[in-house]
Amino acid sequence: SEYGAKGDGTVDDTPAIQAAIAAAAAAGGGTVWIPPGRYGCAHIQVPSFVCLAGLPTWSYHHFGATELRLNTSEAKCLIDLTGSEGARVSGLALNGNGLGTGVMAVYMDGSKRQREDTFFVEDTRIAGFTGDAIHVDRAFTLTVQRCMVIFNQGHGLTYNGWDGWIRDNIFNNNHGWGIYGRPWNCSMTITGNRIEWNRMGGIRLARGGHYQINSNYIDRSGGPGIQLDAGEPEDRPHGRAKAHSITGNVLHRNGALADPGSDASCHIRLEYQHGVTCTGNTMTTGRNDDPTQGQLSPSFGIVYRELRDSVLANNVWPHGVTRQFL
Repeated sequence: SEYGAKGDGTVDDTPAIQAAIAAAAAAGGGTVWIPPGRYGCAHIQVPSFVCLAGLPTWSYHHFGATELRLNTSEAKCLIDLTGSEGARVSGLALNGNGLGTGVMAVYMDGSKRQREDTFFVEDTRIAGFTGDAIHVDRAFTLTVQRCMVIFNQGHGLTYNGWDGWIRDNIFNNNHGWGIYGRPWNCSMTITGNRIEWNRMGGIRLARGGHYQINSNYIDRSGGPGIQLDAGEPEDRPHGRAKAHSITGNVLHRNGALADPGSDASCHIRLEYQHGVTCTGNTMTTGRNDDPTQGQLSPSFGIVYRELRDSVLANNVWPHGVTRQFL
């Protein structure tokens, strides 16, 4: 507000917020505090070592205190982290307002191999975007934690990158995958998340490697709850994905929108993998929350093909599938 932001939802506060960010960057970095309010914004560039912070009092149905609301359909994204390192988005509510086509909430493009690393998106609610909620290309040591990512028309989080943490989030009711690791991606920990009702599926890792996927609750995905594959068919000659540990997850009612006879009607799908441990997971079937609605799913527990040096053992499936576990 010291730089002229109104926060009343009627004016474009982008210039004021960007001026505050520029001042923090000029000082060598710092936190730009955005007080409670409704801030109309177009495209906000966050440079290195700047934290954009608000009051995280959002809920499942409400944006809460500090809301940045997209006010144009022409923007590629609301918050742009391209070219930054050590940047942080914390305690905000990002509202896509249903504007445009393919508009993202948080975006980072590292395809030109600038130094994008060690950034955080935390304690933030992201909803109403027509593209991916968080879209990252080639980033190192990324962290997404304690966020609520819901009701977006793309994926909840999609990235290719390395060495990071995705923990303690809610990915719910997104039209794509809850979490989608695109080729190439590796050395990530995915833990403690609730990944529910995402149309394409829960977690997909295409040509990923060296993952820990544990202690997640994955429920009512349209396709597989967890899918590890080698990417598209043209990617497979480049080799198998490898070295994953899938342990201690609870998977419930996945494959909700899949053809009951297809491989997508499953809790876990593993294809062209080398060195996977899948153990200690609990899997159950079900319909929608109203048990008279929706198909009973999934048909299969674990669907696998072309595995090498892998262990599938000691998983539990009380009423876990409708046809066949393996």
